[in-house]
Order: sequence, then C-alpha cells, then structure tokens
Amino acid sequence: MNNGNCNNNNRNNSNRVRAVARANEPKTYDISFDSIVEAFYDCIATKKSNNDCIVFMAQYQEQLHLLWEDVCYARYQPSTISVFIKDWPVIREIGTAAFIDRVMQHWWFLRVNPIIERRYRSMGDISKNCRKNQGQKAAVDDARRIVTEHPDWWVGKFDLKGCFMSVDKQLAWEMMDIFIRDNYTGSDIECLLYVNAILICHNAQLDYHVKGDTSLWHKIPQDKSLVAQPPGKACPVGDLVSQVLVNFMLSAFDNYLVNVCGYKEVIRFSDDFIIFRPTREELVNLVPQMQDYLSEQLHQHLHPKKIHIQPVRKGFQWIGTFVYPNRIYISNRTRGRLYSRIYEYNRIAEQGKALDHVENFAQSMNSYLGMMVHYNTYNIRKKVMYMIHPAWWKYVHFDGHCRKFMVIKKYRKRQQLRAQLRNGEYKAMLTPLLESREP
Repeated sequence: MNNGNCNNNNRNNSNRVRAVARANEPKTYDISFDSIVEAFYDCIATKKSNNDCIVFMAQYQEQLHLLWEDVCYARYQPSTISVFIKDWPVIREIGTAAFIDRVMQHWWFLRVNPIIERRYRSMGDISKNCRKNQGQKAAVDDARRIVTEHPDWWVGKFDLKGCFMSVDKQLAWEMMDIFIRDNYTGSDIECLLYVNAILICHNAQLDYHVKGDTSLWHKIPQDKSLVAQPPGKACPVGDLVSQVLVNFMLSAFDNYLVNVCGYKEVIRFSDDFIIFRPTREELVNLVPQMQDYLSEQLHQHLHPKKIHIQPVRKGFQWIGTFVYPNRIYISNRTRGRLYSRIYEYNRIAEQGKALDHVENFAQSMNSYLGMMVHYNTYNIRKKVMYMIHPAWWKYVHFDGHCRKFMVIKKYRKRQQLRAQLRNGEYKAMLTPLLESREP
C-alpha cells in the first residue's frame, strides 16, 4: 500500500521531489521565480512538439517551482542524461539532458550569452556556429568574400581531434568563472557562478542511461564516445552548455591567431577552421605553433589527417560546400546524402506508405534545399525533381524554381485535424471507445 512516502524519482526520469528543509532555513541565493519561468519559455520556444517537452508540460508548474527551490537552497544537481546513437549522416554518440536540466541550462545561457557575444564581436566575429545571425551561411559567405579579394592566396583547412571529448572540465570551469567575474554585472552573479560550476563540472559519463539501438556502439571511436572518457573530461555532444562552452574556450585560440599571430583572415565553425595567407610557407610554419598553443593552453590537438593546405584558386571544401573564387557549389558529400535521403523515401513510397511520411519527407528535403538555394545548385535541384518517385507528387509539389518542397494543403496533418473537428469527428478522437472494452 502506498503510504505517501514513496516517489518515482528513479534514475531514468527527470521528476523532482520536494526536499525536507529546516524550519526558517535561509536561502543561499535569492533569485526570482520569474527568471526560471523566463528560462522555461526560452527552452520550449522551438521544442513544443518534442516528446520530452510534452511530458514535462503535464506538471511543469510544480517542477519549475521545485527547480527554483533547489537553486535557491543550493541543492541543485543535474539529473541522469540520456545517451543514444545517431547514424545519420555519420555515426555519432549524442547525450541529452533531462528536460528540467535544459531549463536550467537556458537560465545559465540567458546570462552568459550576452557577455560572450560581446567577446566574439570584439574579435571580428571569427566564430560562426551556435550564434544568432551567424551560422553556416555566414561562414561560407565570409570565405567567399576573402577568396574574391585574394584569389592568389593559399588556404589552410584544419580540424580538432575529438574536440568535445577532450574538454578539460577544470580548465573550462576556471576560464568561464574568471570571465563571468570580470564581465557579468547582474545582481544574481553569485547564483550564476554556482550554477556555472554545477553545469560544467557535472560528470555525465558517471550518470547516464542508454536509449535506442545499441548495436552500433562498437563503431564509435573511443575519442568520440562520452561514456569512454574518465571523470573530469568530455562534454556530451548535443548539450547546450557543451556547445557554448567549447565555442567559448576556442575563442581563446581565435584571440591567439588574430592578436598574437596577426592573422585577420580566419573563420571558425565549431572545431573546424580555415586560415588564409599569401604564401604556403606561412601556413606550413603556423602548424607547429598552433599545435603547441592548443595542447598547452586548451588541452586540444589538431587532427593530423585533416590538415589541408592548397591554393585558393583551385577551390576548397568548407562545411558542406565547395568554394571557388567566383562560385560556390555544395560538396559531393552533401549531395550524396541528399540523394540517399531521396532513395530512402522512394522505397517508402513504393511500399504505399507515402501519406504517413509526407511531412517528414518535406522537412528532410527542405533542410537541404534551404542551404542549396544560396549557391550555384539549380541544376542539382532540378535533377532532384526527376529523382522523386511519382507516388509522391500526389501529396507534394515544388514552390518556385525548385526552392522549396511543399506538402499539398489538404494532406498536412494540421489541416486534416481541423477537417476532422469541423466534421464532428472529434468525439471519435477524444472519447474512449467503451464498446471495445465490453466482454
């Protein structure tokens, strides 16, 4: 019998329970509940259809209040993370925080991001990933501008080996802690420093549970697996704090290249970066200097198999595109992934299941078309139109010059739901079929 003293706060969910506090126990940090609510709405802004978000919404008010109390009384600890394997477009291990912890991460992000953005802007916006009004297109546009201005220069393309898995948590916390103390002026700075330490120093590899198919796990290299790293190292890929933290730490490397080495023509997208110089010798001589700085100051390393130095005029591959002085194409790898997606969905259409997957198909296609329309890809987009199985054209069409993939209105799920409600079919959808329960 349940006597009211049990709870279901097991290690595989994010439910929080109210801890017993001493009478008149003073708060350690006095932050407003509104700040937690603000973080919650920032967190769900683009996640309302996410399954974790839907489950959390069932009791979000109570959970937010408990989170607020945990922070105020300095007893907040992140919950168990979920780890799964993503096999597209490459096999990769992804770690996701419990939804309540994502709210806390957004509380942290809303405070540190403005001051980090000022740092990025002061350095000439070298970093392009995970930033508002930047991103992949901005990185490619900057590369196009530089190669247009200097078509006779050389370009060096570099990558870091196991960047997220090589993060030293102690070093990361020290760098962020000092930066917050020097730049943050909010009245809740002491609470921010506390949350910053908790989020960064959390050893997720000691508290995780596996979701989904584990048959691909043996294909993950050790330097790319969170669960294979010792405590004190590694950040889960897919985590908001991880993305911001790695970007922030590598901004020290940006500063080294720009202000110490004096190289202004630098672009970085996460752990990929390119450097433009007038001669090949400058780039060759720079490689050992970069290796020394990265290993000594950030405990990171250049990937020895991903160092490419070549003339700009011959073109070079850069985050999904191939950049020439006067034109830009998508890379063969990106095009191959697009074709593979089409073949995959064509097989679904051949099985007569097109209607069930039409919106997923449109979303997948538009993720590629949204990038391709900015570059010299009209012939590829036109070819795609002829590659699609005829069964799909009953439900979809191209808008404009093969720029956007559209689901015909009457086949959109939202329109179908509205039609059912107008026709009085909501009773069948919302009322249990009691007849089916009769013996």
